[in-house]
Amino acid sequence: MKSVFPSKCADCCYRGRHLYVVGKLRFERELISDFIRTHTAAQLFQADSLEKVPISNQGASLGQKMILVDTHDMTLDNLMRMLSSKAWKAQAHNLMSLFNVLHEHEIEKEALKNGVRGFLYSDDRLEDLANGICAINSGEFWIPRRIVAECLLDSYVGKELPVPASHSLSEREVELLRVLATGASNEAIADRLYISPHTVKTHLHNIFHKIKVDNRLQAVLWAKENL
Repeated sequence: MKSVFPSKCADCCYRGRHLYVVGKLRFERELISDFIRTHTAAQLFQADSLEKVPISNQGASLGQKMILVDTHDMTLDNLMRMLSSKAWKAQAHNLMSLFNVLHEHEIEKEALKNGVRGFLYSDDRLEDLANGICAINSGEFWIPRRIVAECLLDSYVGKELPVPASHSLSEREVELLRVLATGASNEAIADRLYISPHTVKTHLHNIFHKIKVDNRLQAVLWAKENL
């Protein structure tokens, strides 16, 4: 099988990383482990429970590990108990992910609150597993876009952004804010308005201060309500 990992992931990103596959079913653990071992340079280990994943080695930190937890045959209640358990909390600073997740459990939001970085579903392909592990190892999240959108919307439920009766934005700042509202990056805004990326950053800082928001998303929401 041809590796689906970029060469840098096998040669660089995983060097020194301990990766634990955790699950009660030994056969499943070994199949997943063999696949990961073939496609990464991670130092791979197995455990049948989170309690058996070491936190340190004779008092010395093992660094940030990646831990893949098999949720096969777990009920929703069992999943919730695991996420609130002492064993989970002891490991939650690591790169935690769940695999063999059932869509109908709808566990994603609660799991994200408890430090989960990624979800690999029971109907995913091996290529999805490989790409997900690579993304999580690189510091990214591996979660469905629908969940991302819902989490963003939930974070603003009941929270009204400031809507001043009038604002003191200049015509240039209004123009920039309208381009920002299209989802454009700083570089794209700079190209569109024929200014430097540094100037874009300066304008954004001033805009955020004037309309009393803290980040780009809040600024976009403000713009859609007020411009």
